[in-house]
Amino acid sequence: MTETLLTRLLLTIGLLTGLMFGIGNTAAGIALAVLAGSAAWLLRSQNLLQQRS
Repeated sequence: MTETLLTRLLLTIGLLTGLMFGIGNTAAGIALAVLAGSAAWLLRSQNLLQQRS
């Protein structure tokens, strides 16, 4: 379930990031890219912790 959520999250934020870069709002694009990276990291680490327990 987490991998599906992670994939959807990255696709959605990736599209929004591309939109921000496309309309010339570089700061928002960078912020969304950082958000996507941190959210992916948090979801992956949570998934790994749940598998250990």
